[in-house]
Amino acid sequence: MREIDESSVPYHLLEPSLPPSRAALPEHQVGQVPVVFWLDDDHLVPEGTGDSCSVGAAELIRALLAALAEGPSDEARAAGESSAIPPDSGLELVGVERGTVRVDIEPETSLSAERLPVAVGQVVLTVTSAPTVESVVLVSDGEPIQVPLPDGVLTDGPVTAADYAELLPERSRGAEGFGCPRS
Repeated sequence: MREIDESSVPYHLLEPSLPPSRAALPEHQVGQVPVVFWLDDDHLVPEGTGDSCSVGAAELIRALLAALAEGPSDEARAAGESSAIPPDSGLELVGVERGTVRVDIEPETSLSAERLPVAVGQVVLTVTSAPTVESVVLVSDGEPIQVPLPDGVLTDGPVTAADYAELLPERSRGAEGFGCPRS
């Protein structure tokens, strides 16, 4: 048996492909439908929702947060996807102002420190798939809370999808964006 250096394999051929059973987005739809992000091994992967980009931003964000709180479908779970967001997170839309969404999270949410950056990434990447949403601020009891970026640095300011891009599979990191078209 001959061992091959992984760095010599072109086109990311050694990266796992998305399972065919999940509602994977065709490449031409990546920027056309709202998505939720699920944990697949060490990466966050998008799954299209049944929602429409044409509904109001607040209504769509509420639906996306509800989907995150509900967790992956049975089909997605069977495909190996999970969520870093616990069911007791109580994610709730507080408001949308000039492209920034404020999302309230229950202060007693049971979340380990090591899963926190991924959980925040799930929320941020999912919510920014709604039209007109550029950034997210997580709050608890009305006050902004510090959230970790993937490298562990804490911030209490608005965070964007670009801040969590390193949690995506490498082949998706330079993509134009996931979710609804930007106007």
